[in-house]
This record gives sequence, C-alpha cells and structure tokens, in this order.
Amino acid sequence: MSMLKSLPLLLAGAAAVIAMLPATASAGNVDLARAECRHERATEPAEFAVEYGGTGKAALKRCVRREIRKARVECRTERRTEPREFRREYGGTGKRALRRCVRDELR
Repeated sequence: MSMLKSLPLLLAGAAAVIAMLPATASAGNVDLARAECRHERATEPAEFAVEYGGTGKAALKRCVRREIRKARVECRTERRTEPREFRREYGGTGKRALRRCVRDELR
C-alpha cells in the first residue's frame, strides 16, 4: 500500500527531471534551417517562390525539410566514405555525431 501512495510522487519527480532536460539537438537544427530559409526567402523571393511553390508558411516548411534532408544526406555520405575523419571530427559515428554533423552543415 505504501508503494501506491508514493507512486504519484515518483511520477511527479520523473516529470520534473524530463522537463529540465535540454531540447533535442534536432530542434536546434530545425531552427538553423528555418533561419537559412528565411534569409533565402528575403534575399531571393522570386527564386524561392519558383523552387518552393510560393513564399508562405508551407513553402518555408518545404524549404526547411529540404535543407535538413540535404544536410543529412551529406553527413551520411561523409560518415560512410570517411569514417575515421567523421569519428575524429564529430566524436563517434552514432546518432549524436550525425546530429552534430547536420548542425555544422546547416551553419
């Protein structure tokens, strides 16, 4: 019975710990891609509209997805072709290293 009484306290503590965790690295990557797309939309609106089908919110989302996808493809290719260099530069070959590479590609 005491275990059941402490369960809500345990869940509240777990929720507090989760809330304190930093945002995922991919969220930062989306922000970087969004900033790049906004800059592209502001500096070359005609080309942006042709490439992404307008200049509104949906076009901006298409641009962000495409930028992130391109960065991922480049990083996966780099990881596959030059594993030593990739490991040295990004600290491994796993998901976190891939996120670091994507972040660097987007900057």
